[in-house]
Amino acid sequence: MKTDYKKEIITELKRLSGRKSLAKIYSDWLHIMAYTLSNSADMRQYQKREEAYLELVKHYNREELERFAKCFGALINAMEYKMNDWLGEIYMELGINNKSMDQFFTPYHISKLMAELSFVSNKEQLKEKKWIGYYEPCCGAGGLTIAFAEAMQKKKYNLQTQLVVWCEDLDENCLLMTYVQLSLLGIKAICKVKNVLSQEEFSTWYTPFYIYFPPPMPEKEQTIETLVESVIEKQEAPGEIEQLVLF
Repeated sequence: MKTDYKKEIITELKRLSGRKSLAKIYSDWLHIMAYTLSNSADMRQYQKREEAYLELVKHYNREELERFAKCFGALINAMEYKMNDWLGEIYMELGINNKSMDQFFTPYHISKLMAELSFVSNKEQLKEKKWIGYYEPCCGAGGLTIAFAEAMQKKKYNLQTQLVVWCEDLDENCLLMTYVQLSLLGIKAICKVKNVLSQEEFSTWYTPFYIYFPPPMPEKEQTIETLVESVIEKQEAPGEIEQLVLF
């Protein structure tokens, strides 16, 4: 890679951290990207998120907003260069992870190994409903999900037409890292800020590809929600839902 996009983003974000903490800068940048992507497709939530976007950006001057835009562009270029958990790596390298909660993201090379061991062919699922469903109840920055998509791609599957993701996390910043990265990869996904234990939901984010190209259901009355619910019911105990679960 001629340009070190990750280093470029980290450098620009650090330059913005004079008046605000680095954690606040990163969170605001993340929300700006998420609002932008959501409002390009999700008209049902457009007004609320547009208002939140305008309220957020008014706390930055033109030069600062241009830096945010430059970082967004670098992230897009990084994703085009190769699939990777770029936002998770940037988050950890900035040292803004929640250390009191032992927040630590799985290194991407480990995620790739786990994904490649989990994904064999799944021809039966593809034959039944033309796509593979992937459920991630604690998605973090999306590393495992991205690695699964890459494993599919290596086996000559089309991750933009043959993969549907449902992911959840209680930490909004983590969930939005996943949402932004899956959106940029063109993956159909429903991303929820949610407490898996209590089942309380706080917000839902649909990737543009999910809205523009909704997946066909194998049965007329079936929905993504009912498919995911059936996966959760099969788990041994509430709150012990496995990662890398397919539906």
